[in-house]
Parts: sequence; C-alpha cells; structure tokens
Amino acid sequence: MSFAVQRPVKSPKVKICGITRPADAVAAATAGVDAIGLNFYSGPRRINLTQARAILDALSGQVPAVALIDGSATGEYSAAHLVAALGVRLFQVYAAGGGLAGPIPPAPAAYGLVAHVAQPADLTQLPQRIGTAAFPVAAVLLDACVPGRLGGTGTSFNWQWVATARAAGALTGLPPLILAGGLNPGNVAAAITIAQPDWVDVSGGVESGSPGIKDARRIADFMAAVRSA
Repeated sequence: MSFAVQRPVKSPKVKICGITRPADAVAAATAGVDAIGLNFYSGPRRINLTQARAILDALSGQVPAVALIDGSATGEYSAAHLVAALGVRLFQVYAAGGGLAGPIPPAPAAYGLVAHVAQPADLTQLPQRIGTAAFPVAAVLLDACVPGRLGGTGTSFNWQWVATARAAGALTGLPPLILAGGLNPGNVAAAITIAQPDWVDVSGGVESGSPGIKDARRIADFMAAVRSA
C-alpha cells in the first residue's frame, strides 16, 4: 500500500477526500477511486474514530484510506495510534516545519507531505522541504494557499506553475505529486493536461450540499472526466 505510481501514467490516480459517511465511501469505491481520505485534523469534514471504523467496515478493504493528520498531534489522532486502532497505513501530514510528533510507524506506513502553493517558488523549493521533513516523504500534495484554511476551500492555484516547474526540471526525482484544490468534474481534465499530476484529490468538488456529504453522481462524473483527460 503506497502512493507510488508507474510512469508513464495514462490517467492519474484519484482520491476522494473528506469522506464522512459509509455510503459515500462505498459510492467512491464503486466508481473506481484509488483511495479515500479521512480527516482527523480540522474543519467541517473532520470525523472521529467511531465514524472512521464504520466507514472502513463498509469499505471492507476495497480501497485504502488516507488519514489526514496534524503532524504535531499525539494521542488518539497520532499516526502511531491510527495505525494501531484502525490499521490505516497512508497519511496526509499537515506539519509545520515538516515535523511529526510521537513515534513514526515503520513501513508499510507511507506519508504524504502537504505543500500549500501561493507562488511559483513554493514549487521550486519542494526538494528542500522534502529534504528537511522529519519523516520519509512518499508523496507531496499540492493545494491552494488560503490564509487560515488547511484545505477543502474549493480554491485552485495556478496549475501552469506546476507545468513551468516541471519543464525547468525542478520536480524531477520528486515523490509522486498529488494535485488538490478546487478540482471538480468540469475542470479536472484541464488540470491534468496542464499539471500532469500522479494523483488528483477532490473533496468539495464532488459535493452538492453540506460539506462532507458526497454526491454519487458527481463522483462518477469526476471519474469519467479523469479518464477522458
């Protein structure tokens, strides 16, 4: 279980993030997603361990779950505890300075570093950020930078910055890149064409009502758009 992909990538892998209900997890798995995201950090899509167990039980191992965590967290929402309590092995880490509190679970656990992109330099400086992280970085999630918000904002950054950084060689040799931020069925194909990510990550873009309540039709439309890119 990992974030790894094999190049050349025909279509990027897909993660549906901010899953809060078992039915939505099953709808995502049925649509053919590669992973779901469970938010243990903050915001309206945050869930607790009881909710997470119900979601994972409904999935029955059909697709892996990525746990969104605060890198400074200890206790029941730390990486080590989530591995023990839920068997989660993939983590999306929000870590100031690249830190991770507490013991770092060994392989096969894998860690994705969240990078908020506000300017082109945030992309060209990724090698340095990865090099100073306190955990082995298996993937990098690129999200829009919205002050005071960690994600799930429905806001995109300039995907052309990724294309420019890639053309300049700044992204060569990096772990898989996960593109997030404002993606939806109507724009994901263009985002893939421009940024050429290894994964795409969507949350609000497949919702039609309250945050965390997914729309099965929009999930299916998102998957179709990814496959057409």
